[in-house]
Amino acid sequence: MAADTLRCGVIGTGVWGETHLETYSYDPQVELVCICDKNEQLLADRAAQYGVAETTTDYRELLARDDIDAVSVVTPDFLHREIVVAAAQAGKHVLVEKPMATTVEDCEEMIAAAKQSGVTLMVDFHNRWNPVMTEIKSRLDAGSLGDPLMLTLRLNDTKYVPTQMLSWGGQSTVAWFLASHAADLARWLFQSEVKRVYSVSRSVLLKAEGYDTPDFFHSILEYENGAVCHLENCWIMSDAMAAVCDFRGELIASKGSCILNVMANRALEVYEDAAGASMPSQTAHLRIHGQLRGFAVDSIRHFAHAVREGREPLVSPTDGLRNTETVVAIHESARTGQPIEL
Repeated sequence: MAADTLRCGVIGTGVWGETHLETYSYDPQVELVCICDKNEQLLADRAAQYGVAETTTDYRELLARDDIDAVSVVTPDFLHREIVVAAAQAGKHVLVEKPMATTVEDCEEMIAAAKQSGVTLMVDFHNRWNPVMTEIKSRLDAGSLGDPLMLTLRLNDTKYVPTQMLSWGGQSTVAWFLASHAADLARWLFQSEVKRVYSVSRSVLLKAEGYDTPDFFHSILEYENGAVCHLENCWIMSDAMAAVCDFRGELIASKGSCILNVMANRALEVYEDAAGASMPSQTAHLRIHGQLRGFAVDSIRHFAHAVREGREPLVSPTDGLRNTETVVAIHESARTGQPIEL
């Protein structure tokens, strides 16, 4: 489509849903028409904060509107399929948060619905816009690092995330929440498909507090081009840490190597008597002279502008499908204690 303004709706206005609200509301080429959430108080607060006149607690009402071109689906991961399929069938372009879905079958149904309706479907793998990752990617593509051989990615959260930040943490896993990011990055950097997965997990700390979800996963991913990736993903780091996330890694290639510490880019430490210590992000989500910047919003903005300009986004539905296949295999390997062939 080509129009002066892309008219958008957001389904799910929680922690990450607010990032979508902010991005759309700051973009002069986007009109935020209607937002949806089951939490009426949160919905009212978000509408007031971002100046949205129309709200609903039923996503079907939002999708039935003729004045919406595209929607962001920012619900818990296990609720994506039904909403995305309905949105595609309603003729709406869709940006869905990662992971695309929690079963391969759900992904395939979502892709089929988008294809049948002729709408754009993109998964929000926003770390593909992370400056650290794009620098590594550009060097790999240019050949200056040679061929990638092995990659370690450590992406962990504090216990605050599954127990307090996410109301649905106990209904998901850290593999869906964090390994989906890391696995997509590895596939993107390697430009190769996963052929074998071996993973182990443990359930101790969170289970003792009543959350039926694993504490961590350690996963080895083997790729068709011979490269190997190790993923470390937990959400039981101490809540005493200043930042809720820790993201580090190392790439070894045939002509060089890279050591990455994404959190080191969070170069600002703030100590307030009332609020305590914090490390506000200086790369993912920030404002510079009143303008919204950072890779967490750049991917959302990319989707909106791609749809408005009638071009394909940089993330395809197949990227979401392959990612879900990998994370499903991580869970199955951890459950059975055996490698899983893809």
